[in-house]
Amino acid sequence: LVRQHPSDFIALHCQEVGGKDYEKFMHTLDQFLKNFLELPEISSDFTRYRLYFDSDYTSQEAFTALGCVYLIRQNLSVQQWNFTSSSFQAVVNRQIFAGNLVNAQTIRKEKYPKEFCPEAKWSRKGFTQTRWLINGFTFDLVNVHLFHDASNLLAIEHSPSMYSKCRRSALQYTLQNLSLDCSGKHVPYVIFGDFNFRLDARRLVDYISEKRSDLIDEIREENSDEITKMIIKNEHNIPKLTIQKKEFNLHDNHDSFFNINTQQVTILSNI
Repeated sequence: LVRQHPSDFIALHCQEVGGKDYEKFMHTLDQFLKNFLELPEISSDFTRYRLYFDSDYTSQEAFTALGCVYLIRQNLSVQQWNFTSSSFQAVVNRQIFAGNLVNAQTIRKEKYPKEFCPEAKWSRKGFTQTRWLINGFTFDLVNVHLFHDASNLLAIEHSPSMYSKCRRSALQYTLQNLSLDCSGKHVPYVIFGDFNFRLDARRLVDYISEKRSDLIDEIREENSDEITKMIIKNEHNIPKLTIQKKEFNLHDNHDSFFNINTQQVTILSNI
């Protein structure tokens, strides 16, 4: 991509640094960064960079596992905002910040409050903010990681789902809490990361089961009213959609539904 799309400034936002099993694999971050920065396209073309990786998973109240990479060519005039001194400073060298990022003055990091999504027992969701001044233009770059659907069965209970409301609250909180400029105003921003947007599962289920409620099987846990599986069948009693906590299976239509770029809902007419 760097060769195909030459740029003077590259911003790369990462989420879930260290992977799902971060306690086991976080140690690989150093070698990954070494290999990345030794790539000829990076080492020779970008004389300045700022790398930020929130990698201290022992600090559970603040750990977000977010990563930000900003690569800058020599010919570009760039300054970066220092959130501690409230001033811009020239970017003149290469720097890597890792750990809990407490001492990194040129980035804001915040983990979302637990009450935003009570169902997320412990999450790494949060956001970062950096501010740049390039050729006289000031703008923010915001990295976000919003809440995912922890259970498909809970997600289909309502429209919009409880998780959608969690994502909305977190995104609104992010935008409302971006640091202002010296005059107390917001500056233009670009926000990108993992929004975790999902299908409106409740409306999808309603659509494909319309007028066929007798073909919906709800399997409940023994000695409990809790639904553990939902199966929607066609008129031939063949399962067409199976939903469990971590499963959303459209069976014969699964691959085509999630892999083609046309109006996906059209395939549901034959379910």
